[in-house]
Amino acid sequence: MTGQSDCLVPRPASERAFDPVARLYDAWFDTPLGQTVDQLEKGLLYRLADLHPLERVLDAGTGTAHFALDLAARGGVAVGVDISRPMLEEAHGKHPSAHLVLGDAAALPLRDGAFDLVFSVTMLEFVADPERALSDMWRVLRPGGRLVVGVLNALSAWAWARKRESSKQKTPFDHAHFFYPWEFVRLLRQFGPASWSSSVFLLPSGTGLSRAWTLERIGRALFRPFGALLVGRISKCM
Repeated sequence: MTGQSDCLVPRPASERAFDPVARLYDAWFDTPLGQTVDQLEKGLLYRLADLHPLERVLDAGTGTAHFALDLAARGGVAVGVDISRPMLEEAHGKHPSAHLVLGDAAALPLRDGAFDLVFSVTMLEFVADPERALSDMWRVLRPGGRLVVGVLNALSAWAWARKRESSKQKTPFDHAHFFYPWEFVRLLRQFGPASWSSSVFLLPSGTGLSRAWTLERIGRALFRPFGALLVGRISKCM
């Protein structure tokens, strides 16, 4: 792991949300529901990302490097950045060769125009200033590159379930900002024309799991504002 100085701390509570659960975070992807949700989200994320072999990819808010490692396996030259040292330590422990950087998404320790694709999933919900974070991700994107961002949807049943759980016990979502679709699109369009869709229309209880892909096709066609994950893409003009 490429370390930055500990002057990154103290951080807002929202940016420390996943520190205590770093060791447990990846266990979600081992469950039947977690595996299906992961496949559904990646289906949309990767379609919009349109990754080409050997492209330079930044995964901002990489956490345990779940997406960064997968993007590298798909042919990208991936770098993961996160502000949580425990999450990066967990990622590095499992994948010592991963290229990981401790850093703030709103002040990335990376040069201008360094990446062909900047990718970020469920990170903006936990930063103090989402617009500033997007601006810095835009800075490190080369002209002609793509910015692909996924955020949690306030109109989804998943958001309601997470809020209800947080009202009963402490969870990483205590300080999360769930985005409304129009709010998300307006944020993206400050940087250029944005295309967007959403993913995951089965319920957080697992209802609909056996019909997940059918629900996905119907949901994206008819109920785009209600998927659990909002995903948008902006291309940076040459």
